[in-house]
Amino acid sequence: MNLDTQFFTMFMMLGSGIYLGMAHDTFRRLERYWNKLVVASFFIEILYWLLQGLVIFYFLFISNHGELRVYIFLLILCGFTMYQALFKPIYHHVLEWGIAAALVMLRAVHRLYTIFIFYPIKGLGVLLLKMVEVCFATLVWLLLLIGKVVWYPIQLMGRLMWQITPKFLKNYLSPLRGFYSKIKNILLQWWNKIRQKGR
Repeated sequence: MNLDTQFFTMFMMLGSGIYLGMAHDTFRRLERYWNKLVVASFFIEILYWLLQGLVIFYFLFISNHGELRVYIFLLILCGFTMYQALFKPIYHHVLEWGIAAALVMLRAVHRLYTIFIFYPIKGLGVLLLKMVEVCFATLVWLLLLIGKVVWYPIQLMGRLMWQITPKFLKNYLSPLRGFYSKIKNILLQWWNKIRQKGR
């Protein structure tokens, strides 16, 4: 490696150490949000360190095409120490401010979503459900009304025929009359329940 490449590599590795300190503090600060999920925490920890290894190797690759030397580790350690001594308090302040701002934005987005999307969709769903219930009740009412109009002449003719029916046939048909009364009562009860729900 020539001298320019060596100096560039030195600065890149110092920057990598500083980046590693910032990334580590950021990760530990955010860790509290998933710390109770033991299995998820294990996999997130592994993914975090794999990602940091890839990032450091990428910095090394663009600085000296990935040539690994002993002083590379020392420079990364020096950059990490420099971060701890000089930049950590400032970065912690910026990090806390950024997290607080992000939480405020998330709450605002959640509130806007609730007001302008969730509640209107929920209200529309309730309105459509009420309309379906009203249409169904109206349809049942119309069917019953048509049934009464059609059934009234039949019922009237049936009563007239019942009056002129011989007594022995009346005794034979009496169970059917009781069955008809039961069916009629069941249908009336069902209709009353539908009307009460519609109210």
